[in-house]
Amino acid sequence: MDVVITIKDFKKQLKARGYAENTIRWYSSYLDLFTRYLGQKNIDDLRKVTKQVIGNYHEKVMSEPIAMESKATKIRPVKRLFEYLVATHKLLINPTEGIVETSRKNRKPGTVLTLNEIKLLMEQPDMSFNTQVRDRAVMEVMYSTGIRVNELEALEVYHVDIKENALYIYKGKGKKERVVPIGKKAASYLEKYLIEVRPHYARNNPKERSLFLTHSGLPLSANNVRGFLRKYRIKAGIKKGVSPHTFRRTCATHLLQQGVDIRYIQELLGHKSLKTTQVYTKVMPVDIKETHNKTHPDLDT
Repeated sequence: MDVVITIKDFKKQLKARGYAENTIRWYSSYLDLFTRYLGQKNIDDLRKVTKQVIGNYHEKVMSEPIAMESKATKIRPVKRLFEYLVATHKLLINPTEGIVETSRKNRKPGTVLTLNEIKLLMEQPDMSFNTQVRDRAVMEVMYSTGIRVNELEALEVYHVDIKENALYIYKGKGKKERVVPIGKKAASYLEKYLIEVRPHYARNNPKERSLFLTHSGLPLSANNVRGFLRKYRIKAGIKKGVSPHTFRRTCATHLLQQGVDIRYIQELLGHKSLKTTQVYTKVMPVDIKETHNKTHPDLDT
């Protein structure tokens, strides 16, 4: 079972299995690292990969001076590869069995903005410029809905229902569809963009259906979003890193702080497992406890 050919076939399977484009890219990158490692060990057949080989690779990755989550992202694609090979009966034994990527209970969520920081960031776009009207609409939508950046990229004009204040996510993770509510404030900025800016941007590319466009009429990319977030973060004087996923974490955290049921947040974010959503309960637990004390009906016994 040739290493290069088999891993190449597995990469093709990732798309068929509903993996997001970004996930496919980093899986491919880290599987390439694993392929090179096997080459250095003169292993050209995946049937020759033993528990010892995997154990040595795991030790190598764990010794690298990078964050634990970064180490886990290098191990995860390798585990998924061998799980796939066993599931498709190409291998009888999974050599990665028992290898731990990272413990979810010890995993810390990334950067979360405070309410004041998110307000400050939202105030940075100059609404006299079309591009910055669009940027404000994008930020408001991300904060209001907590959608993933690849879901944002996939949004099309007909996925928006301003009257019902809703977004229809047709290309969610794992090809799952869901409807997410948009807050009134976010809906108002999105409507402003749709009426005043998008028609102007789409004039040279009228057949383009993507919701968010660049000034040249092309679909707005994740890199475009990361670029203007960095610009507004610096302008606002915020020291924390701000990415599209920061908005997703911040949305979830602020809802938790307001006492919103975690199962609603799970549905909003499109998490398959409640355990994934529960990572956010580690953020500012004191605030959550205070909210609970204020809002929970403490019955006398």
